[in-house]
Amino acid sequence: MSRTLLDVQLAHLLYPLLIEVAESQGILTYTQLIERARLRYPDDRRVANLIPVRMGRILWVIYNFAQERDLPRLTLVIVSKKYLVPGSAMEHHDIEAEQKRCYAYDWSTVDRNFDLYIADSEKAVTPIKYVKQAVATQLMADHYKAHRAMYPQAIRKLRDAIIENIMNGMTVEDAFAVEAELLPLQQAVPV
Repeated sequence: MSRTLLDVQLAHLLYPLLIEVAESQGILTYTQLIERARLRYPDDRRVANLIPVRMGRILWVIYNFAQERDLPRLTLVIVSKKYLVPGSAMEHHDIEAEQKRCYAYDWSTVDRNFDLYIADSEKAVTPIKYVKQAVATQLMADHYKAHRAMYPQAIRKLRDAIIENIMNGMTVEDAFAVEAELLPLQQAVPV
């Protein structure tokens, strides 16, 4: 699964919220997690622009961290609103047993390791060149106007993430392509 700097940054912000859910022995839907994040980080534009379809890639960062260290799969405390189970990529887990592992685990012993993991992940996905927001916005708009027929209208909902990715040094084409992966298959058009 593709990973962007924005995904890693948002995972870093959401991780403490997942810990709180596990410590309270609860579950949250993707939407509830976004709402909590907006309350915790009211001035963060990255959080303000979060949408449920983006959550899979963000949570995957946290899942990979837990998997690499054989920790309880913390992301399994986040579920879909419709079915109240984690995303389909987690179907191979005994979800109830894994959630219980999350509830019983002492997460305070892991925080420093997660911070180091995030720092390494940010380095791995950080492009060399940063682009100012005004320039990134113009690049995004120019590309969209020139290639509008290639994209479903739903790509417009991901405008802010595309701009953020361009600002973080992705090419315009890659920024559109990585965000287009988030659209349902029937809406996505190969870039």
